[in-house]
Amino acid sequence: MISHQILTTFVAASVLGVVLFLLAQRMKISAIMLLLIVGILAGPQFLGLVRPDSLGAGLNTIISLSVALILFEGGLTLDAKGYRQVSSEIWGVLTKGVIITWGLSALAIKLFFGFDLSFCLLSASLIIVTGPTVIGPLLQRIRVKKRLHNILYWEGVLIDPIGVFIALLCYEWILSSGEPKAYLNFLYRFLIGSALGISFGMLIYHVLKKNWIPEEKLNFFVLASAMLNFAIADSLLSESGLLSVTIAGFLLGYKDTPQLNRIIEYKVELKDFLIGLLFMLLAANLVLEKFLAYGMELVALVAIVMLVIRPINIFLSTWGSPITLKDKLFLSWIAPRGIVAASMSSLFAFHLGSIGFKNAEFLETFTYAVIAGTVIFQGFSAKSVGKLLGVLEPRPRGWLIIGAHKLARAAAKFIQDNGESVVLLDTNPREAKVAKREGLTALCENAMTIDPSQHVELYAIGNLLSITENEDLNHLICQRWQKILGKSKLYYWGYGKTSASEQAVSVKRGKAVWTDFDIKSIIAENVRQDTLITCVSTNQLPEAEKVGQVLLCKFNGNFYPAPPESAEGEALFLTLRPSNSILDFSKETWITFSSENTLEEVYRNMLMQIKTDFPDLDPSKLLENLLKRESEFSSSIGHGISLPHTYTKELDESILLLAKVDPPIICPHDDAEVSLVFMIISPEDRPEEHLSHISKIAKFVMKEETREALLASKTRRELFRLLQEG
Repeated sequence: MISHQILTTFVAASVLGVVLFLLAQRMKISAIMLLLIVGILAGPQFLGLVRPDSLGAGLNTIISLSVALILFEGGLTLDAKGYRQVSSEIWGVLTKGVIITWGLSALAIKLFFGFDLSFCLLSASLIIVTGPTVIGPLLQRIRVKKRLHNILYWEGVLIDPIGVFIALLCYEWILSSGEPKAYLNFLYRFLIGSALGISFGMLIYHVLKKNWIPEEKLNFFVLASAMLNFAIADSLLSESGLLSVTIAGFLLGYKDTPQLNRIIEYKVELKDFLIGLLFMLLAANLVLEKFLAYGMELVALVAIVMLVIRPINIFLSTWGSPITLKDKLFLSWIAPRGIVAASMSSLFAFHLGSIGFKNAEFLETFTYAVIAGTVIFQGFSAKSVGKLLGVLEPRPRGWLIIGAHKLARAAAKFIQDNGESVVLLDTNPREAKVAKREGLTALCENAMTIDPSQHVELYAIGNLLSITENEDLNHLICQRWQKILGKSKLYYWGYGKTSASEQAVSVKRGKAVWTDFDIKSIIAENVRQDTLITCVSTNQLPEAEKVGQVLLCKFNGNFYPAPPESAEGEALFLTLRPSNSILDFSKETWITFSSENTLEEVYRNMLMQIKTDFPDLDPSKLLENLLKRESEFSSSIGHGISLPHTYTKELDESILLLAKVDPPIICPHDDAEVSLVFMIISPEDRPEEHLSHISKIAKFVMKEETREALLASKTRRELFRLLQEG
């Protein structure tokens, strides 16, 4: 009978969690309220389908391990660049705002209930986080102005690790404070958790970087490693496992771990399953009488958190910001708490209660009361409040560009630099990584299968431009996204002109643009993208075409891949023109002047020039590869020119380095003098591109006037200009 009850509880919690997640996704609402309500109804107080007490001590294990894996996954998605790129308003919310929410909430708890200060700080730390799982569906449903969207989005994404870390430290302090030598115990937990987390994080990183694990087994390996990390840390010192596994996840996310996107995709699905299971068990375990026991004081406390502390947070965090009063009022109203707060509060309450800690149940009661208040009242009234304050967008204006190649990145940068949000989508992780490095928002996903509701970045999308190299795929992508975006502007690249009959159905399959472009050739060649033309009328478009092919036009605040005809008003064009430059993959700082006596020393100095730009590169290994090639084949191509080249896994695109050597060095193979060294380093999987670069440089330096100009140059700037001019 007991085993049957355990099976029923586990299966019912799992199935209901999955079903409710899917239902919430279809309804475009946060799953947390459905999980909370149904969990209580399915629990022993009502239907009795889910009986957490039947799991006995196993409930503690399930909660602990589930929370550990949820926090590990949260660490993997850490966006370190996000902290550097956010606006002053977001940074204020993440710094001053965190301190204000934490400190004032702790003070309010102290005033209402008189708990010990350390316990008040722990309770307050649990409601610091908002979380993308609740903010995401809300933003998708109400579609606020771009600036407000960005503030709420980045707050939800970036505040999670901050809040989790503060909560974990408060929890460790509470555990230690009841024992002798409290400071020492706290320090032990912190050091052991941190040391093991860093060790496991670095171990997993190096194993993945060395490709020792087959790709199809990556997720098994990472999952098992996270569980082992948690188990070892908790075995060495109880309750240090959560901190350890969180730090391991943070480290992997920060290090931009290889194959990270594939791992995160699996971990997100596992996390959603665990959240559903965990929340059903936690909600079923709630005792409604506990909420009633704290009476009106609890209601007043939640009201103060929502109506007093949040506005103080926003107004002080955005002090001096140009955002309007209405914007601040809206931000003050929106701060729904989510899964991380709920799961951690239940775990802490369970553990502290098991060791007889007084008032441990308050953690869970207070946190769930704040969740219910913020999600129900703020979440469901957000659209009405936004409409009243006039902060809602009439229609999404952001752009989704399918493809992250250099042409797509040029278009995205033009749109972004001119004030509109844009997201790049590409299945090629290398292209997505390059786009992110250039300061663009990019997702490594398939446009035919991605679920937009799972990506907050896509909530502001109202226009689509599909410019993959596959014309048929572009058609299919437009057809699929027409169902998602509805009456939006859909554009695609394809050969040939659009007929009248095709234009009649363009609302369903999009409008063909750039029909005269050979995208494959443009992507393969060096191109120069410039915002060159500002015209008072789009009728002056032919003048723009004299300078280059028109990619995009901004007219009356809107962007068009195919500029509107006969429209009066100022227009800004992005144009593209072929470039003779061989410097499409180089920088001025990668040019050196050398007086070394050997090619080995010249090569070493050149490689050190790129160390700051590519910290993962190993100069000694590259030097070894170059010297090995040099011993087999001379890099000298005559006329005082040396052209060493090699491959590496650590690069996303080819790079070109140049050294001017004075006095000239004698090449050991043929006793020829070398005055100019052109070094090419390319990704391993791009041999054709590598050979194309070698060919271009060889042709470039075969011109006598070119060599004379290079040898006469006295500065980096002069050399760089010559290479740019081709």
